[in-house]
Amino acid sequence: MIQTNSPNDPSQPAATQASHLGVDLGGRHIRIGAIDSTGKLLTFRREPYLPESLENPQALTAQIVASVKKIIEDYAAEGNIKSAGISFPGLVNQKTRRVVEISRLPDFSGIDLHSELSKAFGLPVLFENNANSAAYAELMHGVAQGAGDWLYLLIGANVSAGIVLGGKLQRGKSGYCGAIGHMSIDPERSGDSVMLENMVSAENIVRRTRDRLQRDKTSSLSRLGAMGGFNYDDIISAAHNEDDLAKMMLQRTGTFIAMAISDVISLLNLEMIVVGGAPGSRQFLIPAMAEEASRRTSPVSFADCRIVPADLGHEAAVIGVAMLSAL
Repeated sequence: MIQTNSPNDPSQPAATQASHLGVDLGGRHIRIGAIDSTGKLLTFRREPYLPESLENPQALTAQIVASVKKIIEDYAAEGNIKSAGISFPGLVNQKTRRVVEISRLPDFSGIDLHSELSKAFGLPVLFENNANSAAYAELMHGVAQGAGDWLYLLIGANVSAGIVLGGKLQRGKSGYCGAIGHMSIDPERSGDSVMLENMVSAENIVRRTRDRLQRDKTSSLSRLGAMGGFNYDDIISAAHNEDDLAKMMLQRTGTFIAMAISDVISLLNLEMIVVGGAPGSRQFLIPAMAEEASRRTSPVSFADCRIVPADLGHEAAVIGVAMLSAL
């Protein structure tokens, strides 16, 4: 079922105002929106993946095309759709315009997806990773307006960072800048290192929580587990309902994240870490991140850096990638 804004929502004015499209491939939904030339979100909706789209890259391509064409048709009367941006939970090579790595979705590395979508839409198409997309939205319309050196942290289907230095989004040589999920941490301080993403992506937070429930049967999540399972949103909801295990799992996630970002704070003398991803998780992640980072970072570097929640929610990557496509 496609979820859309209410027709009476003031954020969704007449279709004739649209100019750029944004598509964000989330962990469980395709998020789609249109913005005007100033970056204002005109319409936003999300659509669950079809079962076949999660198994086959061509099926997922067909679903993206059908979803975007519907918006193009809605706005076609004025002929004012100028570009489209697609945001991916993974690594995008900006030179070849290929998706070289992606989390929880079919592998696109063997097909020229950019050419297929450009031809299908009849529009200029930009590919970008989801953290860079959301970071650009925060830079232009969110908490990071006016900030020079900062990092946007995205915890979701993948774990990634958008890095802004001197007020400009950084991509690195090929576009892989910000792959913080590939950094190694020692979560148990045992000398055994693991990739950060293997501990703190949404899927792995669920895995760790499920493992913990083998020892702790008092959590409300035990009941959900017995009824067929739970997801990251369920853990966040349980934490807001004062479930001690759920709160602990999110706080430990914040601690693990700080093991990686502390060195980045010291290396780049950042002024801000902006925590994105699921809005409900931020109040649990941020205090734990700050506590651990304060222990791992020099006092002068830590004093320079604020750790703050993002202003924007699930629409951030849609807005950001649409804006980037317009440049």
